[in-house]
Amino acid sequence: MLPSSICFGLVLLFQTGVGVLANLFLLSLYSFSFLTGHVGKPINLIIIHLTLANIIMLLSKGGPETVIALSGENFLNDTGCKLVFFFHKVSQALSICFTCYLCNFQAIILSPPGSRWAKFKARASEHIIPFCIFCCIFNLLIEIPVILSLTGPRNLNNRTNEFNFLHCSLLSYIDAYCILVSLRNVLCVGLILWAGGNMVFLLRRHHRQVQTIHSIVFSARSSPEVKATQTILQLVSTFVFFYSLSSIFVICVSYYYQHRFWLLPVAAFLNLCFPALSPFVLIPPGTRICPGFCARKNIRYHCNPSSHS
Repeated sequence: MLPSSICFGLVLLFQTGVGVLANLFLLSLYSFSFLTGHVGKPINLIIIHLTLANIIMLLSKGGPETVIALSGENFLNDTGCKLVFFFHKVSQALSICFTCYLCNFQAIILSPPGSRWAKFKARASEHIIPFCIFCCIFNLLIEIPVILSLTGPRNLNNRTNEFNFLHCSLLSYIDAYCILVSLRNVLCVGLILWAGGNMVFLLRRHHRQVQTIHSIVFSARSSPEVKATQTILQLVSTFVFFYSLSSIFVICVSYYYQHRFWLLPVAAFLNLCFPALSPFVLIPPGTRICPGFCARKNIRYHCNPSSHS
């Protein structure tokens, strides 16, 4: 076993382990209000779906990659390659779709009363569950060609057919599948950038209005809605940065992998950066568990630092 494979396995093990634990922690925080019967914010339901997709993505990609890198043996057969890669592709697609939905949902909530998006505010929360179900069914169907195109390794000593995922052989993709996936990803990224730019514009206008009306002391205090928008903008920046890097390396792997074997582990690492880091963006310190927990224990005053002001 090469030392580089061991180093890559350890790095991936750390990335996957920390990412899964962080997402599980985030999932428990947002699920707490639903399990206790406390009514939480509608946007929390979108974050729960995003977190679940990220967990599956980390486990389906990072888990097998880590085992293969540390053991030096490919334990996946034909069925294993199909299932693992299928779950990874579906969870990756859901992560993109839910990130897009989260960003656009917050942009609608932030829109001023006189805008054309204001009329969607009241009914925005009613469409969360139907949209999430639609995303799951749509992406499950769209990724079916993966099961038909992927097989187990035909020759462990032959790397010519190796794709950018584990050590499985890949037959040629269906052209319609590639076009549909590309359109889906381009549409989601475009909507993310549009919603992010719209939120930046609204936040700047809100900041100018607050500075005009209030004093400097009051302008320094952001409303919970503005704070949530700033958090989602951080998430958008993280997504766009790592998605761009990952896409560049996927293209490099497709054309130069036979001459640059180090591209494959780097692409795998970048592919898991967003699901591993996103929960750290979405967990503001000491604020997430308070609404549900304090409502039951009647200690909201002590949980919420802003209540002292």
